[in-house]
Amino acid sequence: MKVLYVVGSNLSRNTSANISHNAYVQGLLENGYQVDIVMASSSWGQDDASLPAWKEATYFTYNSVTFIERLKIKIKQVFDKEDLRKADISIKAVSSTESSASHVNWKSRIRNIIKKSYYLLFKTSALYSLEGAWLKNASRFKSSTSYDLIISNSSPAASHKLVMDLISKKHISGRRWVQIWEDPWFYDLYGGHSEEVKQEEHQLLKAAKEIFYVSTLTLHYQKIHFKDCAHKMKHIPLPYLKLGKNKPPNNPDQCLFGYFGDYYSKTRNLKPFYEVLVECAASGYIYGDSDLSLKATAAVKVSGRVTLDKLTKLQEQSDVLVHLCNLRGGQIPGKIYHYSATTKPILFILDGTAEEITMIKAYFKKYNRYHFCENRKDAILKTINSFLSGNEDFEKQPVLEFQPRQVISKLLNC
Repeated sequence: MKVLYVVGSNLSRNTSANISHNAYVQGLLENGYQVDIVMASSSWGQDDASLPAWKEATYFTYNSVTFIERLKIKIKQVFDKEDLRKADISIKAVSSTESSASHVNWKSRIRNIIKKSYYLLFKTSALYSLEGAWLKNASRFKSSTSYDLIISNSSPAASHKLVMDLISKKHISGRRWVQIWEDPWFYDLYGGHSEEVKQEEHQLLKAAKEIFYVSTLTLHYQKIHFKDCAHKMKHIPLPYLKLGKNKPPNNPDQCLFGYFGDYYSKTRNLKPFYEVLVECAASGYIYGDSDLSLKATAAVKVSGRVTLDKLTKLQEQSDVLVHLCNLRGGQIPGKIYHYSATTKPILFILDGTAEEITMIKAYFKKYNRYHFCENRKDAILKTINSFLSGNEDFEKQPVLEFQPRQVISKLLNC
């Protein structure tokens, strides 16, 4: 049994998505598949040795971002509309009304000329601007193997685009093509996509034989948004990789709470949890990137992203792992699946609309693994105090349904 696994990222990069991508590969190998992997090159940063390199798999790596591509991205950032808006505001603040208006108009014209020249010279596609080099280079991939299964995994969505193009060019063939979407594209939580993106996503969905989403809520919404593809949309959970060891819990009065993940204010509201920790003098870690500036205390350590190796050690030291839902939408942060590989209790902070909270809780409650509360200070404080008083179980079992072998087995049998 042979499978082609395609992903437009580099599996050695330390991201939450790549932890799951590696888990899919592990699940395929554990189910007895011979695996070929088409992926992007390592174009920035350093490889993270904590992530596995599968010796049983065959890798086909294609350059993803050239020097020119990186230069293009930098130029685009310089002339970003938000930067222009901020510059205009700054000019108005220090100039008279008449001269400011003239200055802003002149500066706007110059910027618009440069932006138009940039797009004319580089012909950047808004759809795959970051993956253009990889799509071009990886389109050279050819295989005479007749694959039993072809999997394209996003993000990025360019993974699906590549497989569609390779099949149409008859560079590859397979009995079954499956798309795995960890997040939707047009209806992504961050928003701001053009109608062109929606049309492109629709074309990708129509091309696949089967489509899998890792959130039951995302599946629910996507079936509504793309009704003609709803019949081939299904759900599988994210598989987890077991990283690190499970440290025995501390005494309840020394309980340490760990939140590990980004918490940009546009997508997640971490303030209630942070404020409860500070006010009740509980110990905790908050590690992740954000636009907020949370002040560290003697008991609460605050930091940006760290390497996977360091993050694993911090999770080992934590007594309770904290999962925070998004403010809205159907996307489930992948951390909840990876936390579920441990024997540690998980504080599951619910957020979203009343319907979303109900659906999320209904799905995860059946595993008898999580301590639920809504994202309000009173609810969070009540649950944390229950931990500190020793009223909660500190020994839990990993969720077997999220093991790589089990997830891939479910996909194969759908």
